[in-house]
Amino acid sequence: MKGRRWRSFRNRSSAALGPTLGVLLGCLCAVPLASGAETRAAEQRAAGMEAGSATPQTTDFASAMSSTVIFLYAKEGGDPLGTAFVVGYPAPGKANAVVPLIVTAKHVIADRALVVARFTGRSGSGPVDVAYDLADLRKSGDLWEHSDEGVDVVVFRTRTFPQMQPAWIPVDLVADREGFLQEDVKATDRVVFPSLLVNFAGTSRNYPVVRDGSIALIPDEPIPIQYMVGSKPVSTKQSLILINAASAPGSSGAPVFLWPGPRSKHGDIFIDGTRPLLLGIMHGHFSAGPRLLIEIGPNVSVPASEVSSGIAIAFPSWRLREILERNDVKKRIADLAAKEE
Repeated sequence: MKGRRWRSFRNRSSAALGPTLGVLLGCLCAVPLASGAETRAAEQRAAGMEAGSATPQTTDFASAMSSTVIFLYAKEGGDPLGTAFVVGYPAPGKANAVVPLIVTAKHVIADRALVVARFTGRSGSGPVDVAYDLADLRKSGDLWEHSDEGVDVVVFRTRTFPQMQPAWIPVDLVADREGFLQEDVKATDRVVFPSLLVNFAGTSRNYPVVRDGSIALIPDEPIPIQYMVGSKPVSTKQSLILINAASAPGSSGAPVFLWPGPRSKHGDIFIDGTRPLLLGIMHGHFSAGPRLLIEIGPNVSVPASEVSSGIAIAFPSWRLREILERNDVKKRIADLAAKEE
């Protein structure tokens, strides 16, 4: 029997991963584009890996992940809806500049005309609430859903302001189908997802809880699910990632990351870890019994044994890539970049 090889992943060592995670910490500016200077400054503040270290620095990586997360509410000071995060879409023709986009689960915003996003502010400024007119974003072509109505992912454009200090996930860290194969993403791989805890969001800043688990199953066949988007029932079969983790109200829309620590890949053990890829967008959970058509919301009070089987559901990140790679999205991004000339 062939023995398992142990390899030091030197070409993706901590020294190389530092700048990659540092990009996650880039500050967005007060216009749709984040400048190259801000991106370079973010790289100088690189966190998540420490040069010369063979393993991830857990607290730094957790901070880097959490800094991309924002909280969504029905209105300012209103009911919590769920989690969202920011992706930096490369601005065509502009080196090191990105157009910031908010990503969340479609059922989180549903058919609402308005949501409030709570960002962490710059040091000492406290959280910053921003109201988004979703109806206007839909009308202007700045809100995008997947062409498959069953896919629980939505993207919309954002502006940011000087008092904010959000961060973005670079598009090249959003795993596509090929990325899943190349990285050999599979059951037992460790994943983490920072998300809103409705019991405590923080008062001085956003405090996402970082939930930890492992991939339980990525089946080759679609999985039947039923859920609500506002008042509309959705019954569909989808490619999904099933995760050994607790997904509670508030987790919907959270980014699911591949843990960049030691793992097996195509039969080898990479002791120096791998890239901190975005693997999915949190959807919800399977109930302990057969999954019935239920509304996913923060105000539903039922015994825990009736809520969750311990298996969380995430839509794979390549569904997000399919939205971002559509021609209408590319054209809109190009138009926005051109306006910044």
